[in-house]
Amino acid sequence: MPHVYSHNYKVGEKGAWLGVATNVLLFGVKLAAGIVGRSQAMIADAFHTASDAVTSIAVLVGFKIASKPADTHHPYGHGRAESIAAKLVSIVLIAVGFRIAYDSAHILIQHEMHEPGIIALLVAILSIAVKEMTFRKVIRMGSEINSSSLKADAYHHRSDAFSSVAALIGIAGARMGYRFMDPLAGIIVAGFIIKVGVDVFHQAYDELMDAAPPDELKLKISRIVSDVPGVREVKKIMVRKAGIDFFYEITIGIDSDISVMKGHGITVAIRRKIFSEMPEVKDVIVHAEPCGVTD
Repeated sequence: MPHVYSHNYKVGEKGAWLGVATNVLLFGVKLAAGIVGRSQAMIADAFHTASDAVTSIAVLVGFKIASKPADTHHPYGHGRAESIAAKLVSIVLIAVGFRIAYDSAHILIQHEMHEPGIIALLVAILSIAVKEMTFRKVIRMGSEINSSSLKADAYHHRSDAFSSVAALIGIAGARMGYRFMDPLAGIIVAGFIIKVGVDVFHQAYDELMDAAPPDELKLKISRIVSDVPGVREVKKIMVRKAGIDFFYEITIGIDSDISVMKGHGITVAIRRKIFSEMPEVKDVIVHAEPCGVTD
C-alpha cells in the first residue's frame, strides 16, 4: 500500500520557511548597507536576495499544494505543483542572472563607480557565510526527500552567495582604487547564476514531461521485481515523478498455467517488496502477462 508522505512534505516546508526567513532578513541588512555604504554592487546583491525570498515563497506554496491528497480530479495527487515551483524558480534565476549582468555592464560602460564604505564590505562577508550555511542545510533537506524545487531553491541560495562574493571582490577592489572590478565581477557571477537556472529548468521540464528514468533506477527496479518468486521476466518499467512522489507501472511475465489468484499474489508481493526497499515510491501498478507473450 502507498506510503504516507507527511514527513517529507514537512521537511520540504521547513526548508522553504528557512529560505524565506533568511532572505527577508538579509535583504533588509544588504539594502541598508548598500545605501549607507554607497555600493551599487551591494544594492544589486540585496535585490538578488529579494528574488530569493520570492522563489522560497513559491517553493513553500508548491509544497502546500503538493501535500494535498489525491482526489477524483487529480488521481495522481498534487505533486506536480512542486515541479512547477522548481520551474518558476529556474526562470527567476535566469532572469536575475541576466539582470545582474545588464546592470553590471551598464555601470562598467557608463563609469558610474563609487568608492563604497566599509559597512558594505562587512555585510558582503556576512552574506557569504549565511548563504553558504543556508545552502548546505537546504540542499541536504532537498536530497533527503528528493525534491527538485527545494534543491533548486538551495542552489538559488548558493547563487546569492556567489553574488555576494562578486560584491565582496568588487567592493574590496573599488576601495583599493580598482573600481572596474565591482561590475566586472558581477558579470562573471551572473553567468554562474544563469547556468544554474538552465540546469534547474531542464530537470523540472523532464519531470513535467515524464522523461524516462535513469538506467540505474530501471536496473534497481528490475532486480527487486526479478527476486520475487514466480516472476519469469520483467517486460516493461515505466516511472512517473510527481514532485517528491514516484509512481511505477511494471509489466511482468509469469507462467501461463497458474491461477488468477496465484498471479495476483505475485503482484501483491512485488508491490510490498518495492514499498519496503524504495520508500520514495507513492504507488505501484503491476501488470501480469503470460511469459513469452507479446502485444
